[in-house]
Amino acid sequence: MRGIFFKICFISAILCSQSPDINYHLHLYSINRLSDGGVIKIPFRLADIDFNHQNDNISVTSRLSFEYKPKFSDFYLQTSSSEEFSVDLRELYLTWYLNDLELNIGKQIHTWGSVDQNSPLDNAGPYDYYYIFNTGTDQKMGSLSSSLNYYSDNNTLGFVFSPIHHTNRLPIGDDDFPIELPVVPGPELIKNVDNEIELGAYIKHSFDKGDINLSYYSGNDRVYNLSGVNVFTNEQETIYSNIDTVFTYRRCEVIGVGGTFITDPYIFRFDYGLFHTFDPNSDVRRDRPDKQDGTVLANNWHHILATHAFEEEVYYNQAAFQIEYSNNSNQFVLGFFEYHISEYNANYLAAVDIPGVEADVDPKDYFYPGLGAPIAILTEKALMYQFQKELKDIVFTAKGVNDLNDKGYLIELGLIHSISDDMKIHSYINKVFGDSSKDEDYRFNQMEDFSHFRLELEYYF
Repeated sequence: MRGIFFKICFISAILCSQSPDINYHLHLYSINRLSDGGVIKIPFRLADIDFNHQNDNISVTSRLSFEYKPKFSDFYLQTSSSEEFSVDLRELYLTWYLNDLELNIGKQIHTWGSVDQNSPLDNAGPYDYYYIFNTGTDQKMGSLSSSLNYYSDNNTLGFVFSPIHHTNRLPIGDDDFPIELPVVPGPELIKNVDNEIELGAYIKHSFDKGDINLSYYSGNDRVYNLSGVNVFTNEQETIYSNIDTVFTYRRCEVIGVGGTFITDPYIFRFDYGLFHTFDPNSDVRRDRPDKQDGTVLANNWHHILATHAFEEEVYYNQAAFQIEYSNNSNQFVLGFFEYHISEYNANYLAAVDIPGVEADVDPKDYFYPGLGAPIAILTEKALMYQFQKELKDIVFTAKGVNDLNDKGYLIELGLIHSISDDMKIHSYINKVFGDSSKDEDYRFNQMEDFSHFRLELEYYF
């Protein structure tokens, strides 16, 4: 609680003394499985507080979120603390306006690309996978960075720079989040990134019917990948220990093009990115970790018998296309996404190379795109849709994701009732269908048990 108190006091001291614009958002939430009615154990943001204050040509913007994870029967078996809230200072940055320039410095959420969701070009900040099924900036996390925008007639030139490598927030297998990664390594198994600097630039030209943009981004992957293996043995080198699996975050460069075209009542958007990612580690030798998979290892197993770096280098591309239609009471969005590996190179590992390894290891089986659209973790090709119809104080919604390579799909139906201008009640039924011809590693099969009924209360004040 002391940390929460100081964060609130710090922000209040900066902002409240100058009578800033403050908005509050309360969000109560309940989610239960369709299969057995059980509560799904995932965190959610209970409340948001937005601050904004401008004085002449300088403004300060901040968003503070309170995340809540309900207590369950095993809560006090894992911790003796009574706290079940965490405070996330999602954004706190200063903006300086000078003629045609806009400079932002601090922790901020960046949104790049023309497509609203799952843009291959939206790489300037990490994603929070606990909120990957949300929309807009609710999916994103802030990064400590600076950005500069220059406006000239119909052109915008933008730059972003961060001295820190920010990673996606991924579930670690201790809750009911529906997407699982094959391996959740401990921090001792991940090799540190030597070059953390990330930077990017874009240029956008606007015209009467829309805009077009070109972009470049250079950074590190936001999802870890397999980098290599070591085998440790004892001093006599007669017995082999468990394999030391080394993970890392690859370096990645992205060149992108995107655009928007408006012809009433339709809006067309597209983004296309070319990715070059590579593992900079040609040597994965390191001191033997004290633990592996949570197990304390014997101290005398510290001699490296064999080592192998995979040295992955991959070229892949991602494309997203979106069509929007709207009139007075109806909105419809249809989207298409595709991801394709065009070239994959690695230093493959044969069983004879590492004693104690009984099978060949193909690092491509464990490859994940570390930058790009977050939906790539679900499928390589998808059709997405959203529909909304207003009926007086009630809004009917429908959305879905269809895997175009296999038979899995997700559909969600919802009703939003406006009790007042400041209060809304949401109710949703979400159903996920897997593919019986695929194994348990298939993403939509993993998500089937996540089918649920969700009830939400929103209050703005």
